[in-house]
This record gives sequence, C-alpha cells and structure tokens, in this order.
Amino acid sequence: MNREELLQQTVQPIDIKAFDVVGLVEAMSKTAFQGRNLGRAAKIYDAMLQDKECTIILCLAGSLFSAGLKGIVHDLITHNMVDAIVSTGANIVDQDFFEALGYRHYVGDPFADDEVLRQERIDRIYDTYIDEDQLRVCDMTIAEIAENLEKRPYSSREFIEQMAVYLERRGNYGQSVVQAAYQHQVPIFVPAFIANRII
Repeated sequence: MNREELLQQTVQPIDIKAFDVVGLVEAMSKTAFQGRNLGRAAKIYDAMLQDKECTIILCLAGSLFSAGLKGIVHDLITHNMVDAIVSTGANIVDQDFFEALGYRHYVGDPFADDEVLRQERIDRIYDTYIDEDQLRVCDMTIAEIAENLEKRPYSSREFIEQMAVYLERRGNYGQSVVQAAYQHQVPIFVPAFIANRII
C-alpha cells in the first residue's frame, strides 16, 4: 500500500452531545468492577460541578485526541466544566495543535508493518496514522512561535498560550482545545514539556 491508500480514512471525532448516557452510567453505578467506579466518578464530578468553590483540574494522558476524543475536552472547556488542564505534550502539540493547522489523524492498523510505514513517511500511534511530513510542518511552526518570542524562560502554560495566539491570528481548521482554553481562560500545563519535541 502507498501513502494515498494508507492515509484515506480520517478518525471521526465523537460528539458527546449527540448521546444521552445518563441512564446507562446510573445503571452501571449499581453493577460491579469498573462499571460501578464509573458511576461513582460521575456522581463525584456532578457534585464538583455543583460546588462553586471547587476547582476542577482535568488530567489527560494517552493519545486521546488522535483517537477522536478531542471534542469532549473542547466541550468541557466551552461549557465551563473544567478550570485547568494538565496534559501530555503529545495531546496538546502533536494532536490538537496539529489538527488546528488543518491536518488529520487517520484510521490505521496496529499490526501494520512499521518499516513500510517508515518508508511511506507515516507515523503510527497504535491504530492511527499521522503524516510525518505534516508533523514536521507542525514542529517547524512550533519552532517559529518559539523564535518570535522574547528571549526568556517560559512556563508550559505561557508557551501554550502563545500557540493559541498564533491560531487566533492565523485562524484554525476546526475545534482546538488550545484555542478554546485560551479563549475561556483555562490554563493548560504540560509538566514534561521540555521532554517533548518542542523546545
């Protein structure tokens, strides 16, 4: 298979607003194992939302946005259901910002021959694909943002805000967690930012 065949079907994001899962989650709270834990977590989160003194910090790990779950986090931000985010750099840069630049993640195969993918300049995130050439453009855009900043140390939160400023000036292509967080004053922290490919 060549690049065009491998990069055909985009990962489709989930629109959580299209479903009413309240009854299912409540029913699961009366079951066992992780079903019960999910129900318990939903009750705790609901109580947190009702408590105006409660600060809600959303922690993100794993390749959530490449898997189509970015819209859920975007909705949490735009509906004032989260006060701060702590995330991996991959979710923020190589997935959210990458898509805000107009690029996409594609349905892939977890058993694909990685050498074939390498030759076709395609990266694999378990069962999703990403165009390596586009990822390099994303990295170069991050480098451009960094180069245009005043020369001083930046926290991850400050740098991510500058990524949002770039998107605000340029316009983006779809929902962006980085941009929504900036617009709604929800700080994003990436503890291992320096370990990412950014700086």
